Amino acid sequence: MRTMFAHSPAVSSPLKTPRLRLILALSLFAAQVGPGFSQTRLERPIMMDGDGPDLFVLDSAGTLHEFQVAQDSLTENGRIFLPSTVTPADMTYAVSGGQRSVLIAGSQMGRGLVTMYSLDGRSVRTWNFRNICSGIDFGPRSHTAYVAMSDSNEIYRLDTQGTESTYVSRIPNATKLGPLAFDEANQIIYIADVAVGAIYKYSIATKSTTVLASDLSAPTAVSFDPEAGRLYVADPGRRGIFIVDVRSSKPIATGFVSAPLRSPYGMALLSNARLAVADYGANSIVIFSDKGALLFQFPPAN
Repeated sequence: MRTMFAHSPAVSSPLKTPRLRLILALSLFAAQVGPGFSQTRLERPIMMDGDGPDLFVLDSAGTLHEFQVAQDSLTENGRIFLPSTVTPADMTYAVSGGQRSVLIAGSQMGRGLVTMYSLDGRSVRTWNFRNICSGIDFGPRSHTAYVAMSDSNEIYRLDTQGTESTYVSRIPNATKLGPLAFDEANQIIYIADVAVGAIYKYSIATKSTTVLASDLSAPTAVSFDPEAGRLYVADPGRRGIFIVDVRSSKPIATGFVSAPLRSPYGMALLSNARLAVADYGANSIVIFSDKGALLFQFPPAN
């Protein structure tokens, strides 16, 4: 049994841009749930991340679901019900100093913030910014996270074992930065421009920016697979998941999977070469192989 944190969920209605408007909490309270936890219909999943054995899914009702991932199924181990004090834009799973946590990037009262929550519900630390945080990803070897700002098009680096934030760069010609993915081995940051449907590639070493791919709609999530050299992009406007081969001399976004997806908003790479997708429009989590084959979904199809 794992101790989770909970209290009354916020009530929300369907939103045109739910990823940017979802309600999240700063103060959390503890409750216990476990493998015998009753499973109900998943409502509007919007963000996700995990470490393979565990998958965390945030929905538009303000509930963070914790799933244990098996070969052909998901088992819900707990839920976190969140009040309405913070508007999140992106999340990432992190392990820093031996502590497992979830980092939430978003805003509060018109100002940006990133909050690290331990899995027992404690707010471990918070970083504050003048601009709205719109994307975040974590590098486990360096214990750093990179954060994008939607209204200033800036990138900052966070020391997750401390409290410092450091300005990295501003993406020139960007319109509105959104989610990002960090290639820690090559020190590359991939960032989506949600206003123009482009993906930028920023090199930390050379401090240079190039357009990796374009002709997307409004990407809501990006995930990087370092072994395959693939960048996965969730694009609900085009109702599909796209992949970009970052090793190609002429990278382009090509279709990875569409059917049976309706509105794919969040993604997470799982163990055994699998990809989990949060399908907002279908109230489900769909698991695919790295070849695009549908493996299973949650809740199971009747």
